[in-house]
Amino acid sequence: MPSPPVISVEHLTFRYSDYPVLEDVSLHVHKGEFLGVIGPNGGGKSTLLRVLLGLEKDYTGTVHLFGEEPSGLAWRKKVGVVPQHRDLPHRFPIRAREVVEMGTYVRGGPILSRSARAARAEEALVSVSATAYAHRPLWQLSGGQKQRIFVARALAAKPELLLLDEPTVGVDIEGQDLLLEWMAGWKRDQNLTVVLISHDVGVIAPLVDKLACLNIRLHFHDHPERLTGEAIEKAYGCPAEVVFHSDNSIPHVVLHEHKHNHS
Repeated sequence: MPSPPVISVEHLTFRYSDYPVLEDVSLHVHKGEFLGVIGPNGGGKSTLLRVLLGLEKDYTGTVHLFGEEPSGLAWRKKVGVVPQHRDLPHRFPIRAREVVEMGTYVRGGPILSRSARAARAEEALVSVSATAYAHRPLWQLSGGQKQRIFVARALAAKPELLLLDEPTVGVDIEGQDLLLEWMAGWKRDQNLTVVLISHDVGVIAPLVDKLACLNIRLHFHDHPERLTGEAIEKAYGCPAEVVFHSDNSIPHVVLHEHKHNHS
């Protein structure tokens, strides 16, 4: 008998007042899969993540993580999260290593000794090549360095499922390539389940197993590497811009916000 999906969403609908943000969304993510979720700003990507994490409760439909509703506790020790907005007050007095160690405090998870937390944090820092600046205050780090620290914090929880919301924003091209290569490696070597939210198709399409375009409604693509900006705009009405780079790296297909037609 096949194992139940890590994420199961059936007929999810969510509204802010009378404005539809998610409509009849259904998706299933199984262990070891790498799902990319793309879509324009305002298309509901971050809202879907908030529903999965139990931060938005007034929805219809069913949502389960590891067979449990978002209001439960057991799934939390199995999930690592890299949220989109991670800014701290300027010169906030916390060092990068301390941020990573925060990931070892998991609600519903085991109570670890100080040495065990430190060991987990070190392992996570090594996995994103961030040990060289782990001792520095977070506010002194570049955008790409901060992003590695926040990914390491998620990994320090030893998750089975990694949820990332726009993790490459503010990161240079080389840093983006490294982050994405690492994610693909963790998925391959550790059988980690990964859900990556992005507005940039070209960056993630070659890496993911499945690709979903979320623009209030959800559409799956079985061959993400074949998805083009022209196809997206034709199918979903999302203005799409293809950005080529001088180093011949993978071009970016960026989805832009557009007007929804609810008639």
